[in-house]
Amino acid sequence: MTHTLTPGARPSALDPILQRTLRAIRRRREHGFHFAGNFLAVSFDRVTVEDSMVSMKADCHAADGAIDGTALGVLADLALAAPVRAALPADTRLATVNMQLQLTGAPCLAPVTARSSFHGYVHGAAGRQAISRVTLHGAGREIGLGTATFMVLDLPAGTPIPFLTPVDPAQDDAPLLDPDTELNPGELAVYEHVRMALDDSQASGDFHERLWGYRAHARKGGATGTLANGPHIGNRVGHVQGGVLLGFAQTTAQAALGEDWSMSSVTATYVSPGEGRELKAEADIVHQGRTTAVTRVAITTDAGKRVLEVLATHSLRGARP
Repeated sequence: MTHTLTPGARPSALDPILQRTLRAIRRRREHGFHFAGNFLAVSFDRVTVEDSMVSMKADCHAADGAIDGTALGVLADLALAAPVRAALPADTRLATVNMQLQLTGAPCLAPVTARSSFHGYVHGAAGRQAISRVTLHGAGREIGLGTATFMVLDLPAGTPIPFLTPVDPAQDDAPLLDPDTELNPGELAVYEHVRMALDDSQASGDFHERLWGYRAHARKGGATGTLANGPHIGNRVGHVQGGVLLGFAQTTAQAALGEDWSMSSVTATYVSPGEGRELKAEADIVHQGRTTAVTRVAITTDAGKRVLEVLATHSLRGARP
């Protein structure tokens, strides 16, 4: 099945996923944020130092009804950064240093909302490291809470300044971009990637896995994963977005333990930018008991440079209350 336009056809005749892709590309032009956040319809509903509200209006379900790992990572990362951005000039960049998330296991019902607040800087540190915390809810039920630390950096020249604006896909009636004539090479690469992921998932139904591009396989004592880099998962400076890295780590850890286990908490330390043509992940099972397990995941570049270290706990799935 293909999704290219026939001569004279209108973009509105495309598959809804491809229409959503074109809207995300347009929002990236207008708002300056990365494709992943725009595709997931992340909306900055209120941005203040004391009480920011960020929501995700696109579908974010995984197969088990919980929040998809990449959607969780992207939303948490953006929500934790929002109150810090409110305290800083617009032309600054935040690099995630660490993130901790505790999940309740409650089902994810869109829209997911995240309330976050800024808690000052790490005292005595040579660089400015900003601290924030977040709580996440789906349909009024708490699905997670967490904290993060961000390094405050100068924005590289030529990098777009983001506009933290509300998004409502239901009210987005702007004309769709024409993929045949109105996309630049980078935007066309994103569109074609989504189109191929959609085509490849027609039979298997695993669109989101193919969209992000994670490939993970179990091995003795753990799992190995690979992720091809590309503009669909990049942040504003071209590195793999921090929430996507977290989703890649979760997918690899899940492959190590199997579908009977779900992640209950994660501690992630960001070591260096996710760059290069391909990232690799190695997950090791540190402990696997009757009802709880622990995994350690290391993500590296194809040159072997360490990018992310993750320590996660998992719970054996049981009957939902």
